[in-house]
Amino acid sequence: MGAGPLGWLRRALQRRRYRRICRARIAMRIPQIQRDLAAADPGFTFVMGDSHAEFLCAHPLGRRPVVNGGIGGISTGGYAERLPALRFRHRAGVAVLVVGSNDLSVRVRPLSPEAVARFEAAAAALIVWLHARADRVVVLALPPITQVPGQEREAAAVEDYSARLARIAGDHGGEVADPCAGLRAGPGGLARPGALSDGVHLADYAAAAARVGAILG
Repeated sequence: MGAGPLGWLRRALQRRRYRRICRARIAMRIPQIQRDLAAADPGFTFVMGDSHAEFLCAHPLGRRPVVNGGIGGISTGGYAERLPALRFRHRAGVAVLVVGSNDLSVRVRPLSPEAVARFEAAAAALIVWLHARADRVVVLALPPITQVPGQEREAAAVEDYSARLARIAGDHGGEVADPCAGLRAGPGGLARPGALSDGVHLADYAAAAARVGAILG
């Protein structure tokens, strides 16, 4: 992208455009998710989260009907803020939470005490909210990443945030799972070669969905 004032300006404009796209995506998806929740029969699977959740829901996820609660680009805190807009007509059989990937930007210093506290508070709010509406809550570890210019993300936060999600889920009776375990290049939060399509998203969501489906039963 280039260094100096021009490179900084380009990155700033790119971030502004990305935020605008995310806001539009959230505004579109919340009413869609609410309509699907209102139409769902008891015992359905609700998958809440970011774009990973959306892409997983494009494939079979176990035996139950699925409501896709994924919103591409949303952060953990962003979803927690929008919980009042979502109402369940019937109780879900299982809820799956897939969050954290949009909290990793180095610009927000994700491993700083302030960022960690925000993430933990938002994650806890989501998990508690899901527990009140689903018989079973499964929280997924953050997928690994690869470093791509212009997408500066803190790889170390992948493991750190996954561990925090596991602890919070355990504190509230939830389960944890890692359908991306085979995609990791060892410790450190990075993906093995070929595992991702763009540094963030999986190259094969069908395979990941099959692993999630086996966990859900």
